Amino acid sequence: MLIHTDYIQPAELTGYARGALADLQINQFTLSEFLPNVEVDDLDYRFARGGEGLAEAATFRAFDAESSIASRPGITRVSGELPPVSRKIRLGEYDRLRQRKADKAITDGLYTDTERMVRAVGARMELARGQALVTGKVTIAENGFVADVDFGRNAGHSNVAPSTLWSAVDTSTPITDMLAWQATYVANNDGQYPGAIGTTLKVLNNILRSAEVRTLGATVSGGPSVISRALLAQILEAYGLPPVVLNDTQVKVDGVATRVIPESAFLFLPAPMSGETMGGSTVLGSTLYGPTAESLEPDYGIAAGDEPGITAGVYKTPDPVALWTKAVATALPVLANPNLSFHAKVLA
Repeated sequence: MLIHTDYIQPAELTGYARGALADLQINQFTLSEFLPNVEVDDLDYRFARGGEGLAEAATFRAFDAESSIASRPGITRVSGELPPVSRKIRLGEYDRLRQRKADKAITDGLYTDTERMVRAVGARMELARGQALVTGKVTIAENGFVADVDFGRNAGHSNVAPSTLWSAVDTSTPITDMLAWQATYVANNDGQYPGAIGTTLKVLNNILRSAEVRTLGATVSGGPSVISRALLAQILEAYGLPPVVLNDTQVKVDGVATRVIPESAFLFLPAPMSGETMGGSTVLGSTLYGPTAESLEPDYGIAAGDEPGITAGVYKTPDPVALWTKAVATALPVLANPNLSFHAKVLA
């Protein structure tokens, strides 16, 4: 492989790729509101699960009596490695010949190819984020890489089912279910309440059609025949439940449209980060991007300290003559506090 710099320097293309990825996490792959991209100068991740929790009260004592003795909270150390993820695309000899006197056209095409490859890497990471939030783990079995990264979420936070599926709109009780699940969430998170409901449009529409919600709406506005999203927001607020954040993102996997989160999913999550404040880990976790092997190669010209993050470059193969544009990262979403996520399957 020979790095090709006639059209674009790798360091410049890498900067372009990182800008494109940052834009994607704000405008398209929005689960980054809960697990934002964070660059780390390491291939290993490690964190402590557990911690202080609720403050333990001291005890009164008589004068001259011994102080009560405190205990340290239990902590579980979790560690692992960031796996590589990459995509490349070929500009063949025929296309090169057609554009042989149009350097700008080739350069523009390489930038476009870089965006495509960055989007492919970003799409794979969004799938991994969705899997982490829904299942509490990330399972990978592709291209010879097999991993099952279990973040240790409480079993009562995974794949919970309501007593009546929410598709049975005449008898389902979504608000009652949410309140019960929120109580579980709070109990397992030392009094911390969820900040967002993550779900799909199909689930939302079933909530809006629920007889329970329509009855509650009647007490708010005098008997509406149809519940609006705005009225549902009032009901949720009145019952101390967080607002809804919709996610119906789909990506292609082997040419097949695939949802990032299942259409039946209901999630409790911490409040999302906004695009303006995104740039660090949330209390739930983050999507870690480490350095790549390419970023360490002198031919790429990546400045010392800038190695972590997605890396892009163009290289040339001699037989047949072709230019390849590649984007590569070592990355993984990590749930530092997995119990701050909760998943219920509310539709069949």
